[in-house]
Amino acid sequence: MLGATQLFRYAVKFICNNKMSDQQFGKKEVERDELYPFIESYNYITGENLSAICDGESPDFICSRSSGKKVGIELTKITGSPEAFDVLSRIYNLIENKKTKVSKYAEQVKDNMLVLQLVVGSLDSLIPFLEGLENDYTDHKFCEVWIADYSVLDAFGVVDLFGLYPKVWWGYHQPPPVSSKPYG
Repeated sequence: MLGATQLFRYAVKFICNNKMSDQQFGKKEVERDELYPFIESYNYITGENLSAICDGESPDFICSRSSGKKVGIELTKITGSPEAFDVLSRIYNLIENKKTKVSKYAEQVKDNMLVLQLVVGSLDSLIPFLEGLENDYTDHKFCEVWIADYSVLDAFGVVDLFGLYPKVWWGYHQPPPVSSKPYG
């Protein structure tokens, strides 16, 4: 019997019939693997039942909310130096860069979410520098903006989230409880 993760991967793979090169297909496979932990943590934190229905490029995925309303998800990695100040600078730059592209995403789906994947440093080291910046992340056209800490993904298969926008989700949110030791 297939587990939830396997069903998710197969469903997204077969629902959309995108023609792509092997390199593009490989990149999309990695993005699919990275989307599921975000959705699991997001659903746990928000009480939503977000599920992927289609993959693409602009945005990376189209998902469905519990209400049936569609939302695009754009995954973007935060790379480079793990120093908190450098990471904050890259977050600003990525949001600025992506906000110019969100109207292109809106051609596919009206509401779009930006997920900034933290792969360097850790969310724990970044949180003190985010305090008091609630109004600094509001000038864009995304319905939601999240930082997802992928630096711990390999060990536990879940991601911590920090909501940047809207204000109702501002701040650090713990992921679902882990029921096993790291690596099984």
